[in-house]
Amino acid sequence: MRQTSRSVIAALLAFTALTVPAFAQTTPPGRVARLAFIEGTVSFHDDEQTDWTRAVVNTPLTSGDSIWTEAGARSEVSLSGTRLRLDGGSQLDMLNIDDTQTRLQLAQGRVDIKTFTLDTSSPYQIVTPRGTVTLNQQGDYYIQAGSTQDSTRLGVRSGAATFQGLNGRALAVRAGQVVEVSGDSTTPQLRTLNTAAPPMPAYWAERDRQVVYDAPQYLNAGITGYEDLNANGTWDNDPQYGRVWTPRSVPSGWEPYRTGRWQYVRPWGWTWVDEQPWGFAPYHYGRWANRNDRWSWVPPEREARPIYAPALVAFIGGIELALTLGQQNTAPVGWFPLAPREAYVPSYTSDRAYYDSINRSNRIEEAMLEARWERAQRREAIADERADQQRFLLANQRFATVIPAAAFVRSQPVAQVQIQVAPDKLAAAPVSRVSAPPAPAQSVSAAPAPATASTATPPVARAGDPKAADPKAADPKAADPKAQADAKVQAEAAAKVPAAQTQVGGMAVLGKPTQTDQPKAPGPKVASRPASPAHAAPTSATPAAPAGQANVNSGSRPAIAPPPLQPRIGNAPPELKDDKAPAAAPKPRQPEAKAPAANDVKTPTAPVSAPPQPPIATPAQKADPAKPAPTTATPAQPATPAQPATRAQPATPAQPATPAPQATPQNRAQPPAVAAPKPDVATPPAPQQAAPVLPTPQPTTPPKTEEPKEGQKEDIDKPRGG
Repeated sequence: MRQTSRSVIAALLAFTALTVPAFAQTTPPGRVARLAFIEGTVSFHDDEQTDWTRAVVNTPLTSGDSIWTEAGARSEVSLSGTRLRLDGGSQLDMLNIDDTQTRLQLAQGRVDIKTFTLDTSSPYQIVTPRGTVTLNQQGDYYIQAGSTQDSTRLGVRSGAATFQGLNGRALAVRAGQVVEVSGDSTTPQLRTLNTAAPPMPAYWAERDRQVVYDAPQYLNAGITGYEDLNANGTWDNDPQYGRVWTPRSVPSGWEPYRTGRWQYVRPWGWTWVDEQPWGFAPYHYGRWANRNDRWSWVPPEREARPIYAPALVAFIGGIELALTLGQQNTAPVGWFPLAPREAYVPSYTSDRAYYDSINRSNRIEEAMLEARWERAQRREAIADERADQQRFLLANQRFATVIPAAAFVRSQPVAQVQIQVAPDKLAAAPVSRVSAPPAPAQSVSAAPAPATASTATPPVARAGDPKAADPKAADPKAADPKAQADAKVQAEAAAKVPAAQTQVGGMAVLGKPTQTDQPKAPGPKVASRPASPAHAAPTSATPAAPAGQANVNSGSRPAIAPPPLQPRIGNAPPELKDDKAPAAAPKPRQPEAKAPAANDVKTPTAPVSAPPQPPIATPAQKADPAKPAPTTATPAQPATPAQPATRAQPATPAQPATPAPQATPQNRAQPPAVAAPKPDVATPPAPQQAAPVLPTPQPTTPPKTEEPKEGQKEDIDKPRGG
């Protein structure tokens, strides 16, 4: 078997060297968001996709990702102690999520935000089509993006925030206030309402009974996803590891990293996405311990800053595992959870400081960290036959999960494609030097050959090699026909799976798939956006913002225009009234004059805003329909006998300034939408006459929108008075 393994390795190293592209290296942020809850149709896309795909709970969200919540659905996003709940017809884009800022974009719809551990030293902004919201304090907020029919709103239930218009004008909003912004970018108008923001929709009550967003007792609040732990597990005191968390209601034989799938997420690479509602924090922070056949999660130290990892596992696979299992045609790949005090070697960065930081909070000795890093640099796997094997013994290796590599890269559910392997065979397999799935044609135990043209042919024996005199020993075809067949099968399997190469350890790993099985999902048109900072090369410093305007494009991302206003989706937002507005008599409405049609007959109604004194009707308004109408009508016509006796003063031409002529059918060709008080006598009018009516002089007072009073709109382009 050992000779066969060597022959297959020699035949496939050349194939691997020519098919493995370079693996892009970055130092990703330590903070990510999480899609925590879904009900109904919710869609997702990243900054490379041109279509929406079905969103999955526990998907990590980073810069460049977007979530669309279909009308009638709802979703929740959590980020380091902040809860964002999206109503139906809402789109949330992750513009910048890193260690220094949180910048989101509500392109349309509604979001309710509640912070529990807000770091006020880091900017937290939400961009809307009419301006940018900045959260200044811990609190509870309501944001309506607005539409072509509705105003944009920022409501503060508790805390404090700032709304900055597109022209740079900023307005502070305190608890118990709502800011409404209408108009377009050239003529925006703001008004402040002293009223409570609309309450959280009632359908979130059940979710509130399940999660605990308050600052966790045993965890650092920077761990994304901690809110679902208390409802789905118990905390115990372990004599060796301290406080540990154990999940409840798991099936018999359950093991970590089996109820989910692998998904390629930039810039980390292969990322574990679990199906359990609690399956985020325990798979991206801390370690797993098996004590007496019981799995418990050991969280990182509470005092250390948590750093997100795509999956805290070690991998087995490659040619050695395929030959051991006799599974050459499936190209198997396996993984198992890292135990406490075991080092995690990331494949996506060669930054030694990052390696130290992501491991330091898990109680790993400095000597062990140094030894694992040096082994990866020397491109050495952890193998059974090594003299120092006991030093690097990995406690959970016998619990490894194995699936075909093709199912791995297609993100298929692991439970449906798992390969049953004996624990002793799993324990004997060599472990990858970095935490990444080995490519099928890669030898885990040996370093790959240099990527040169000379490696396109089978290896040639060098001078002094005892095998040089035997051409069969140098040629796998002549040495072992079975090895040749195995190599061919492995090469065919490897050709079906994309490969990449890590900078740390120079190992060939499974690369990003060219296509997946995920179907398209509904959503608005995907707009092209610049590459996110995590995926783009650093740029020069962002220019300073104009005086009085926040720099909304800080970071390496180029300037992004605010999203356009969209038509309303779903129901209109509730109407809000200013609770502290002064009680003033309403002013009469000035309807637009419109030439009536020849046969236009309208039912008389009172004016929209009438003065305290009831309006005085004209003869044309109070004509008795039981009597024939006169052939002509002039402004000097006296009141008819059918006029009610309760009227003290009939209408005469000597009173042209009264509001009554404004309520004639000629001036009310378009009845107002607001319901008006009923007239004294609800009788239909006489047929309209062709005689003209003298127009009533219009008042010369300025329109209400120019009066800068509380509770009314104010042009934010005007200079402030006083």
